[in-house]
Amino acid sequence: MHNHFHKFFKLSKFIVFIVDLLLIHTGFILAYIIKFGISPPIVNLQPYYELIPVITLSAIILFHVYGLYTISRRTYGDIVFSLILSLLLLQVITVASTFFIRQFAFPRSIFIIAFGVQLIVLSAWRYLVQNVRKYVHGEKKVMIVGEKEVAEKLAKKLISTSRGWFDIKYIISPQRYEEIINHISDVDAIYICSGVDENLKTRLFYDSMKFKKHLFIVPNLRDILLVKSQFVQFDDVPAISVNYPSLTSEDKLIKRLFDIVFSFIGIVVTLPLMIIIAMFVKATSPGPVIYKQLRVTEKGKKFNVYKFRTMVKDAEKMSGPVLATEDDPRITKVGKILRATRLDELPQLFNVLKGDMSFVGPRPERPYFVEQFEKQYPSYKYRHNVKAGITGLAQVFGKYTTDVDDKLRLDLIYITNYSLWLDIKIILLTLKTIFIKEASSGVKREMELEELLKSLNYNVYSELGITKIDK
Repeated sequence: MHNHFHKFFKLSKFIVFIVDLLLIHTGFILAYIIKFGISPPIVNLQPYYELIPVITLSAIILFHVYGLYTISRRTYGDIVFSLILSLLLLQVITVASTFFIRQFAFPRSIFIIAFGVQLIVLSAWRYLVQNVRKYVHGEKKVMIVGEKEVAEKLAKKLISTSRGWFDIKYIISPQRYEEIINHISDVDAIYICSGVDENLKTRLFYDSMKFKKHLFIVPNLRDILLVKSQFVQFDDVPAISVNYPSLTSEDKLIKRLFDIVFSFIGIVVTLPLMIIIAMFVKATSPGPVIYKQLRVTEKGKKFNVYKFRTMVKDAEKMSGPVLATEDDPRITKVGKILRATRLDELPQLFNVLKGDMSFVGPRPERPYFVEQFEKQYPSYKYRHNVKAGITGLAQVFGKYTTDVDDKLRLDLIYITNYSLWLDIKIILLTLKTIFIKEASSGVKREMELEELLKSLNYNVYSELGITKIDK
């Protein structure tokens, strides 16, 4: 059955890929017909014909970056949002391309009409695709194995993001191995949380193979490194080659050249905006315009990160180093807007140009928190094998409230999978996170799992070390 699902999704991805391209170009053709009638002038059509390769390639890249070919376990709202962003950028790229080929007969109104048509037809197409995939996939029953606090956090995330795809049936403590085996036949998949003993992980690995269950494992550093390992052979002895998590000298050189060129361009382009922001910050609250704070970057080096001040002057004088909360009274009115749009981080372009930071990398943390995290998470020191970044994998896939250990995993995955293309992809994905409130808002109170389940009309039965959940 699993092989049939795999073949179906592989075929469906190809079909979706082809139909997407047809609908994108159909949108442009319909835009011409809406503007000019059934026979558009050839002088206006010619630029479109010349740009078909650019439009096609750009659409493929943008749809790939924004995850529109992997729509399983995503909400329809998120898919439509990704479509809007992809299509907007597609229009921008196409407009820019008309200047390069000097084809000014491409009517600008066509881009506006095409965007509307493409959004409507592709949203309808994606709605159909998602429901067909959801029907074929079915709602998989899941068992979560982990300590209570960690397992319940995961359960809340699955409920909020994967309803219709996964249905949580059991949450079982690692200490109740006999209960895991007793209920393993009732589920389709097993999710092993962080903190589970390695010996138990191994037993569950073989149990999932034995009972033909899908297995999800939250990785530790060893698991992350093994994913990128290579098979080698010493005579007739097979072995796995595992590299130290860092960038090569060539990678560092390419990354630094990219940072210098684009930070300089970024400063030139955004300088007028930075001047306006500085005036608003200065006019609305007393204190310096630029806020400097000591942070840690590559090899543990300390540097001052630059940001537009978003809090009242001397905000941490009384409290000491603390994380911002959702409705933090220390944040100014202008500061709330700057934080929500990430515009407070524009001065970090100067940090990148200086070489303190990179465009992409683990977010720089304060020395106080670094010291605490390194004691709690032994692998935390490895995130300093690269320069800190304005944005990173943990910022585009995580939220402000994402746990430190989950952010650490994402940072380590970035380091072990580094490529220039990955950096470009993360920068494009950062555009999306700017519009997502949860990515920049402070720490807020979350509902308890039982409270959330009851609000969704689930029945919860809790015993020592095991929670059973029914609709």
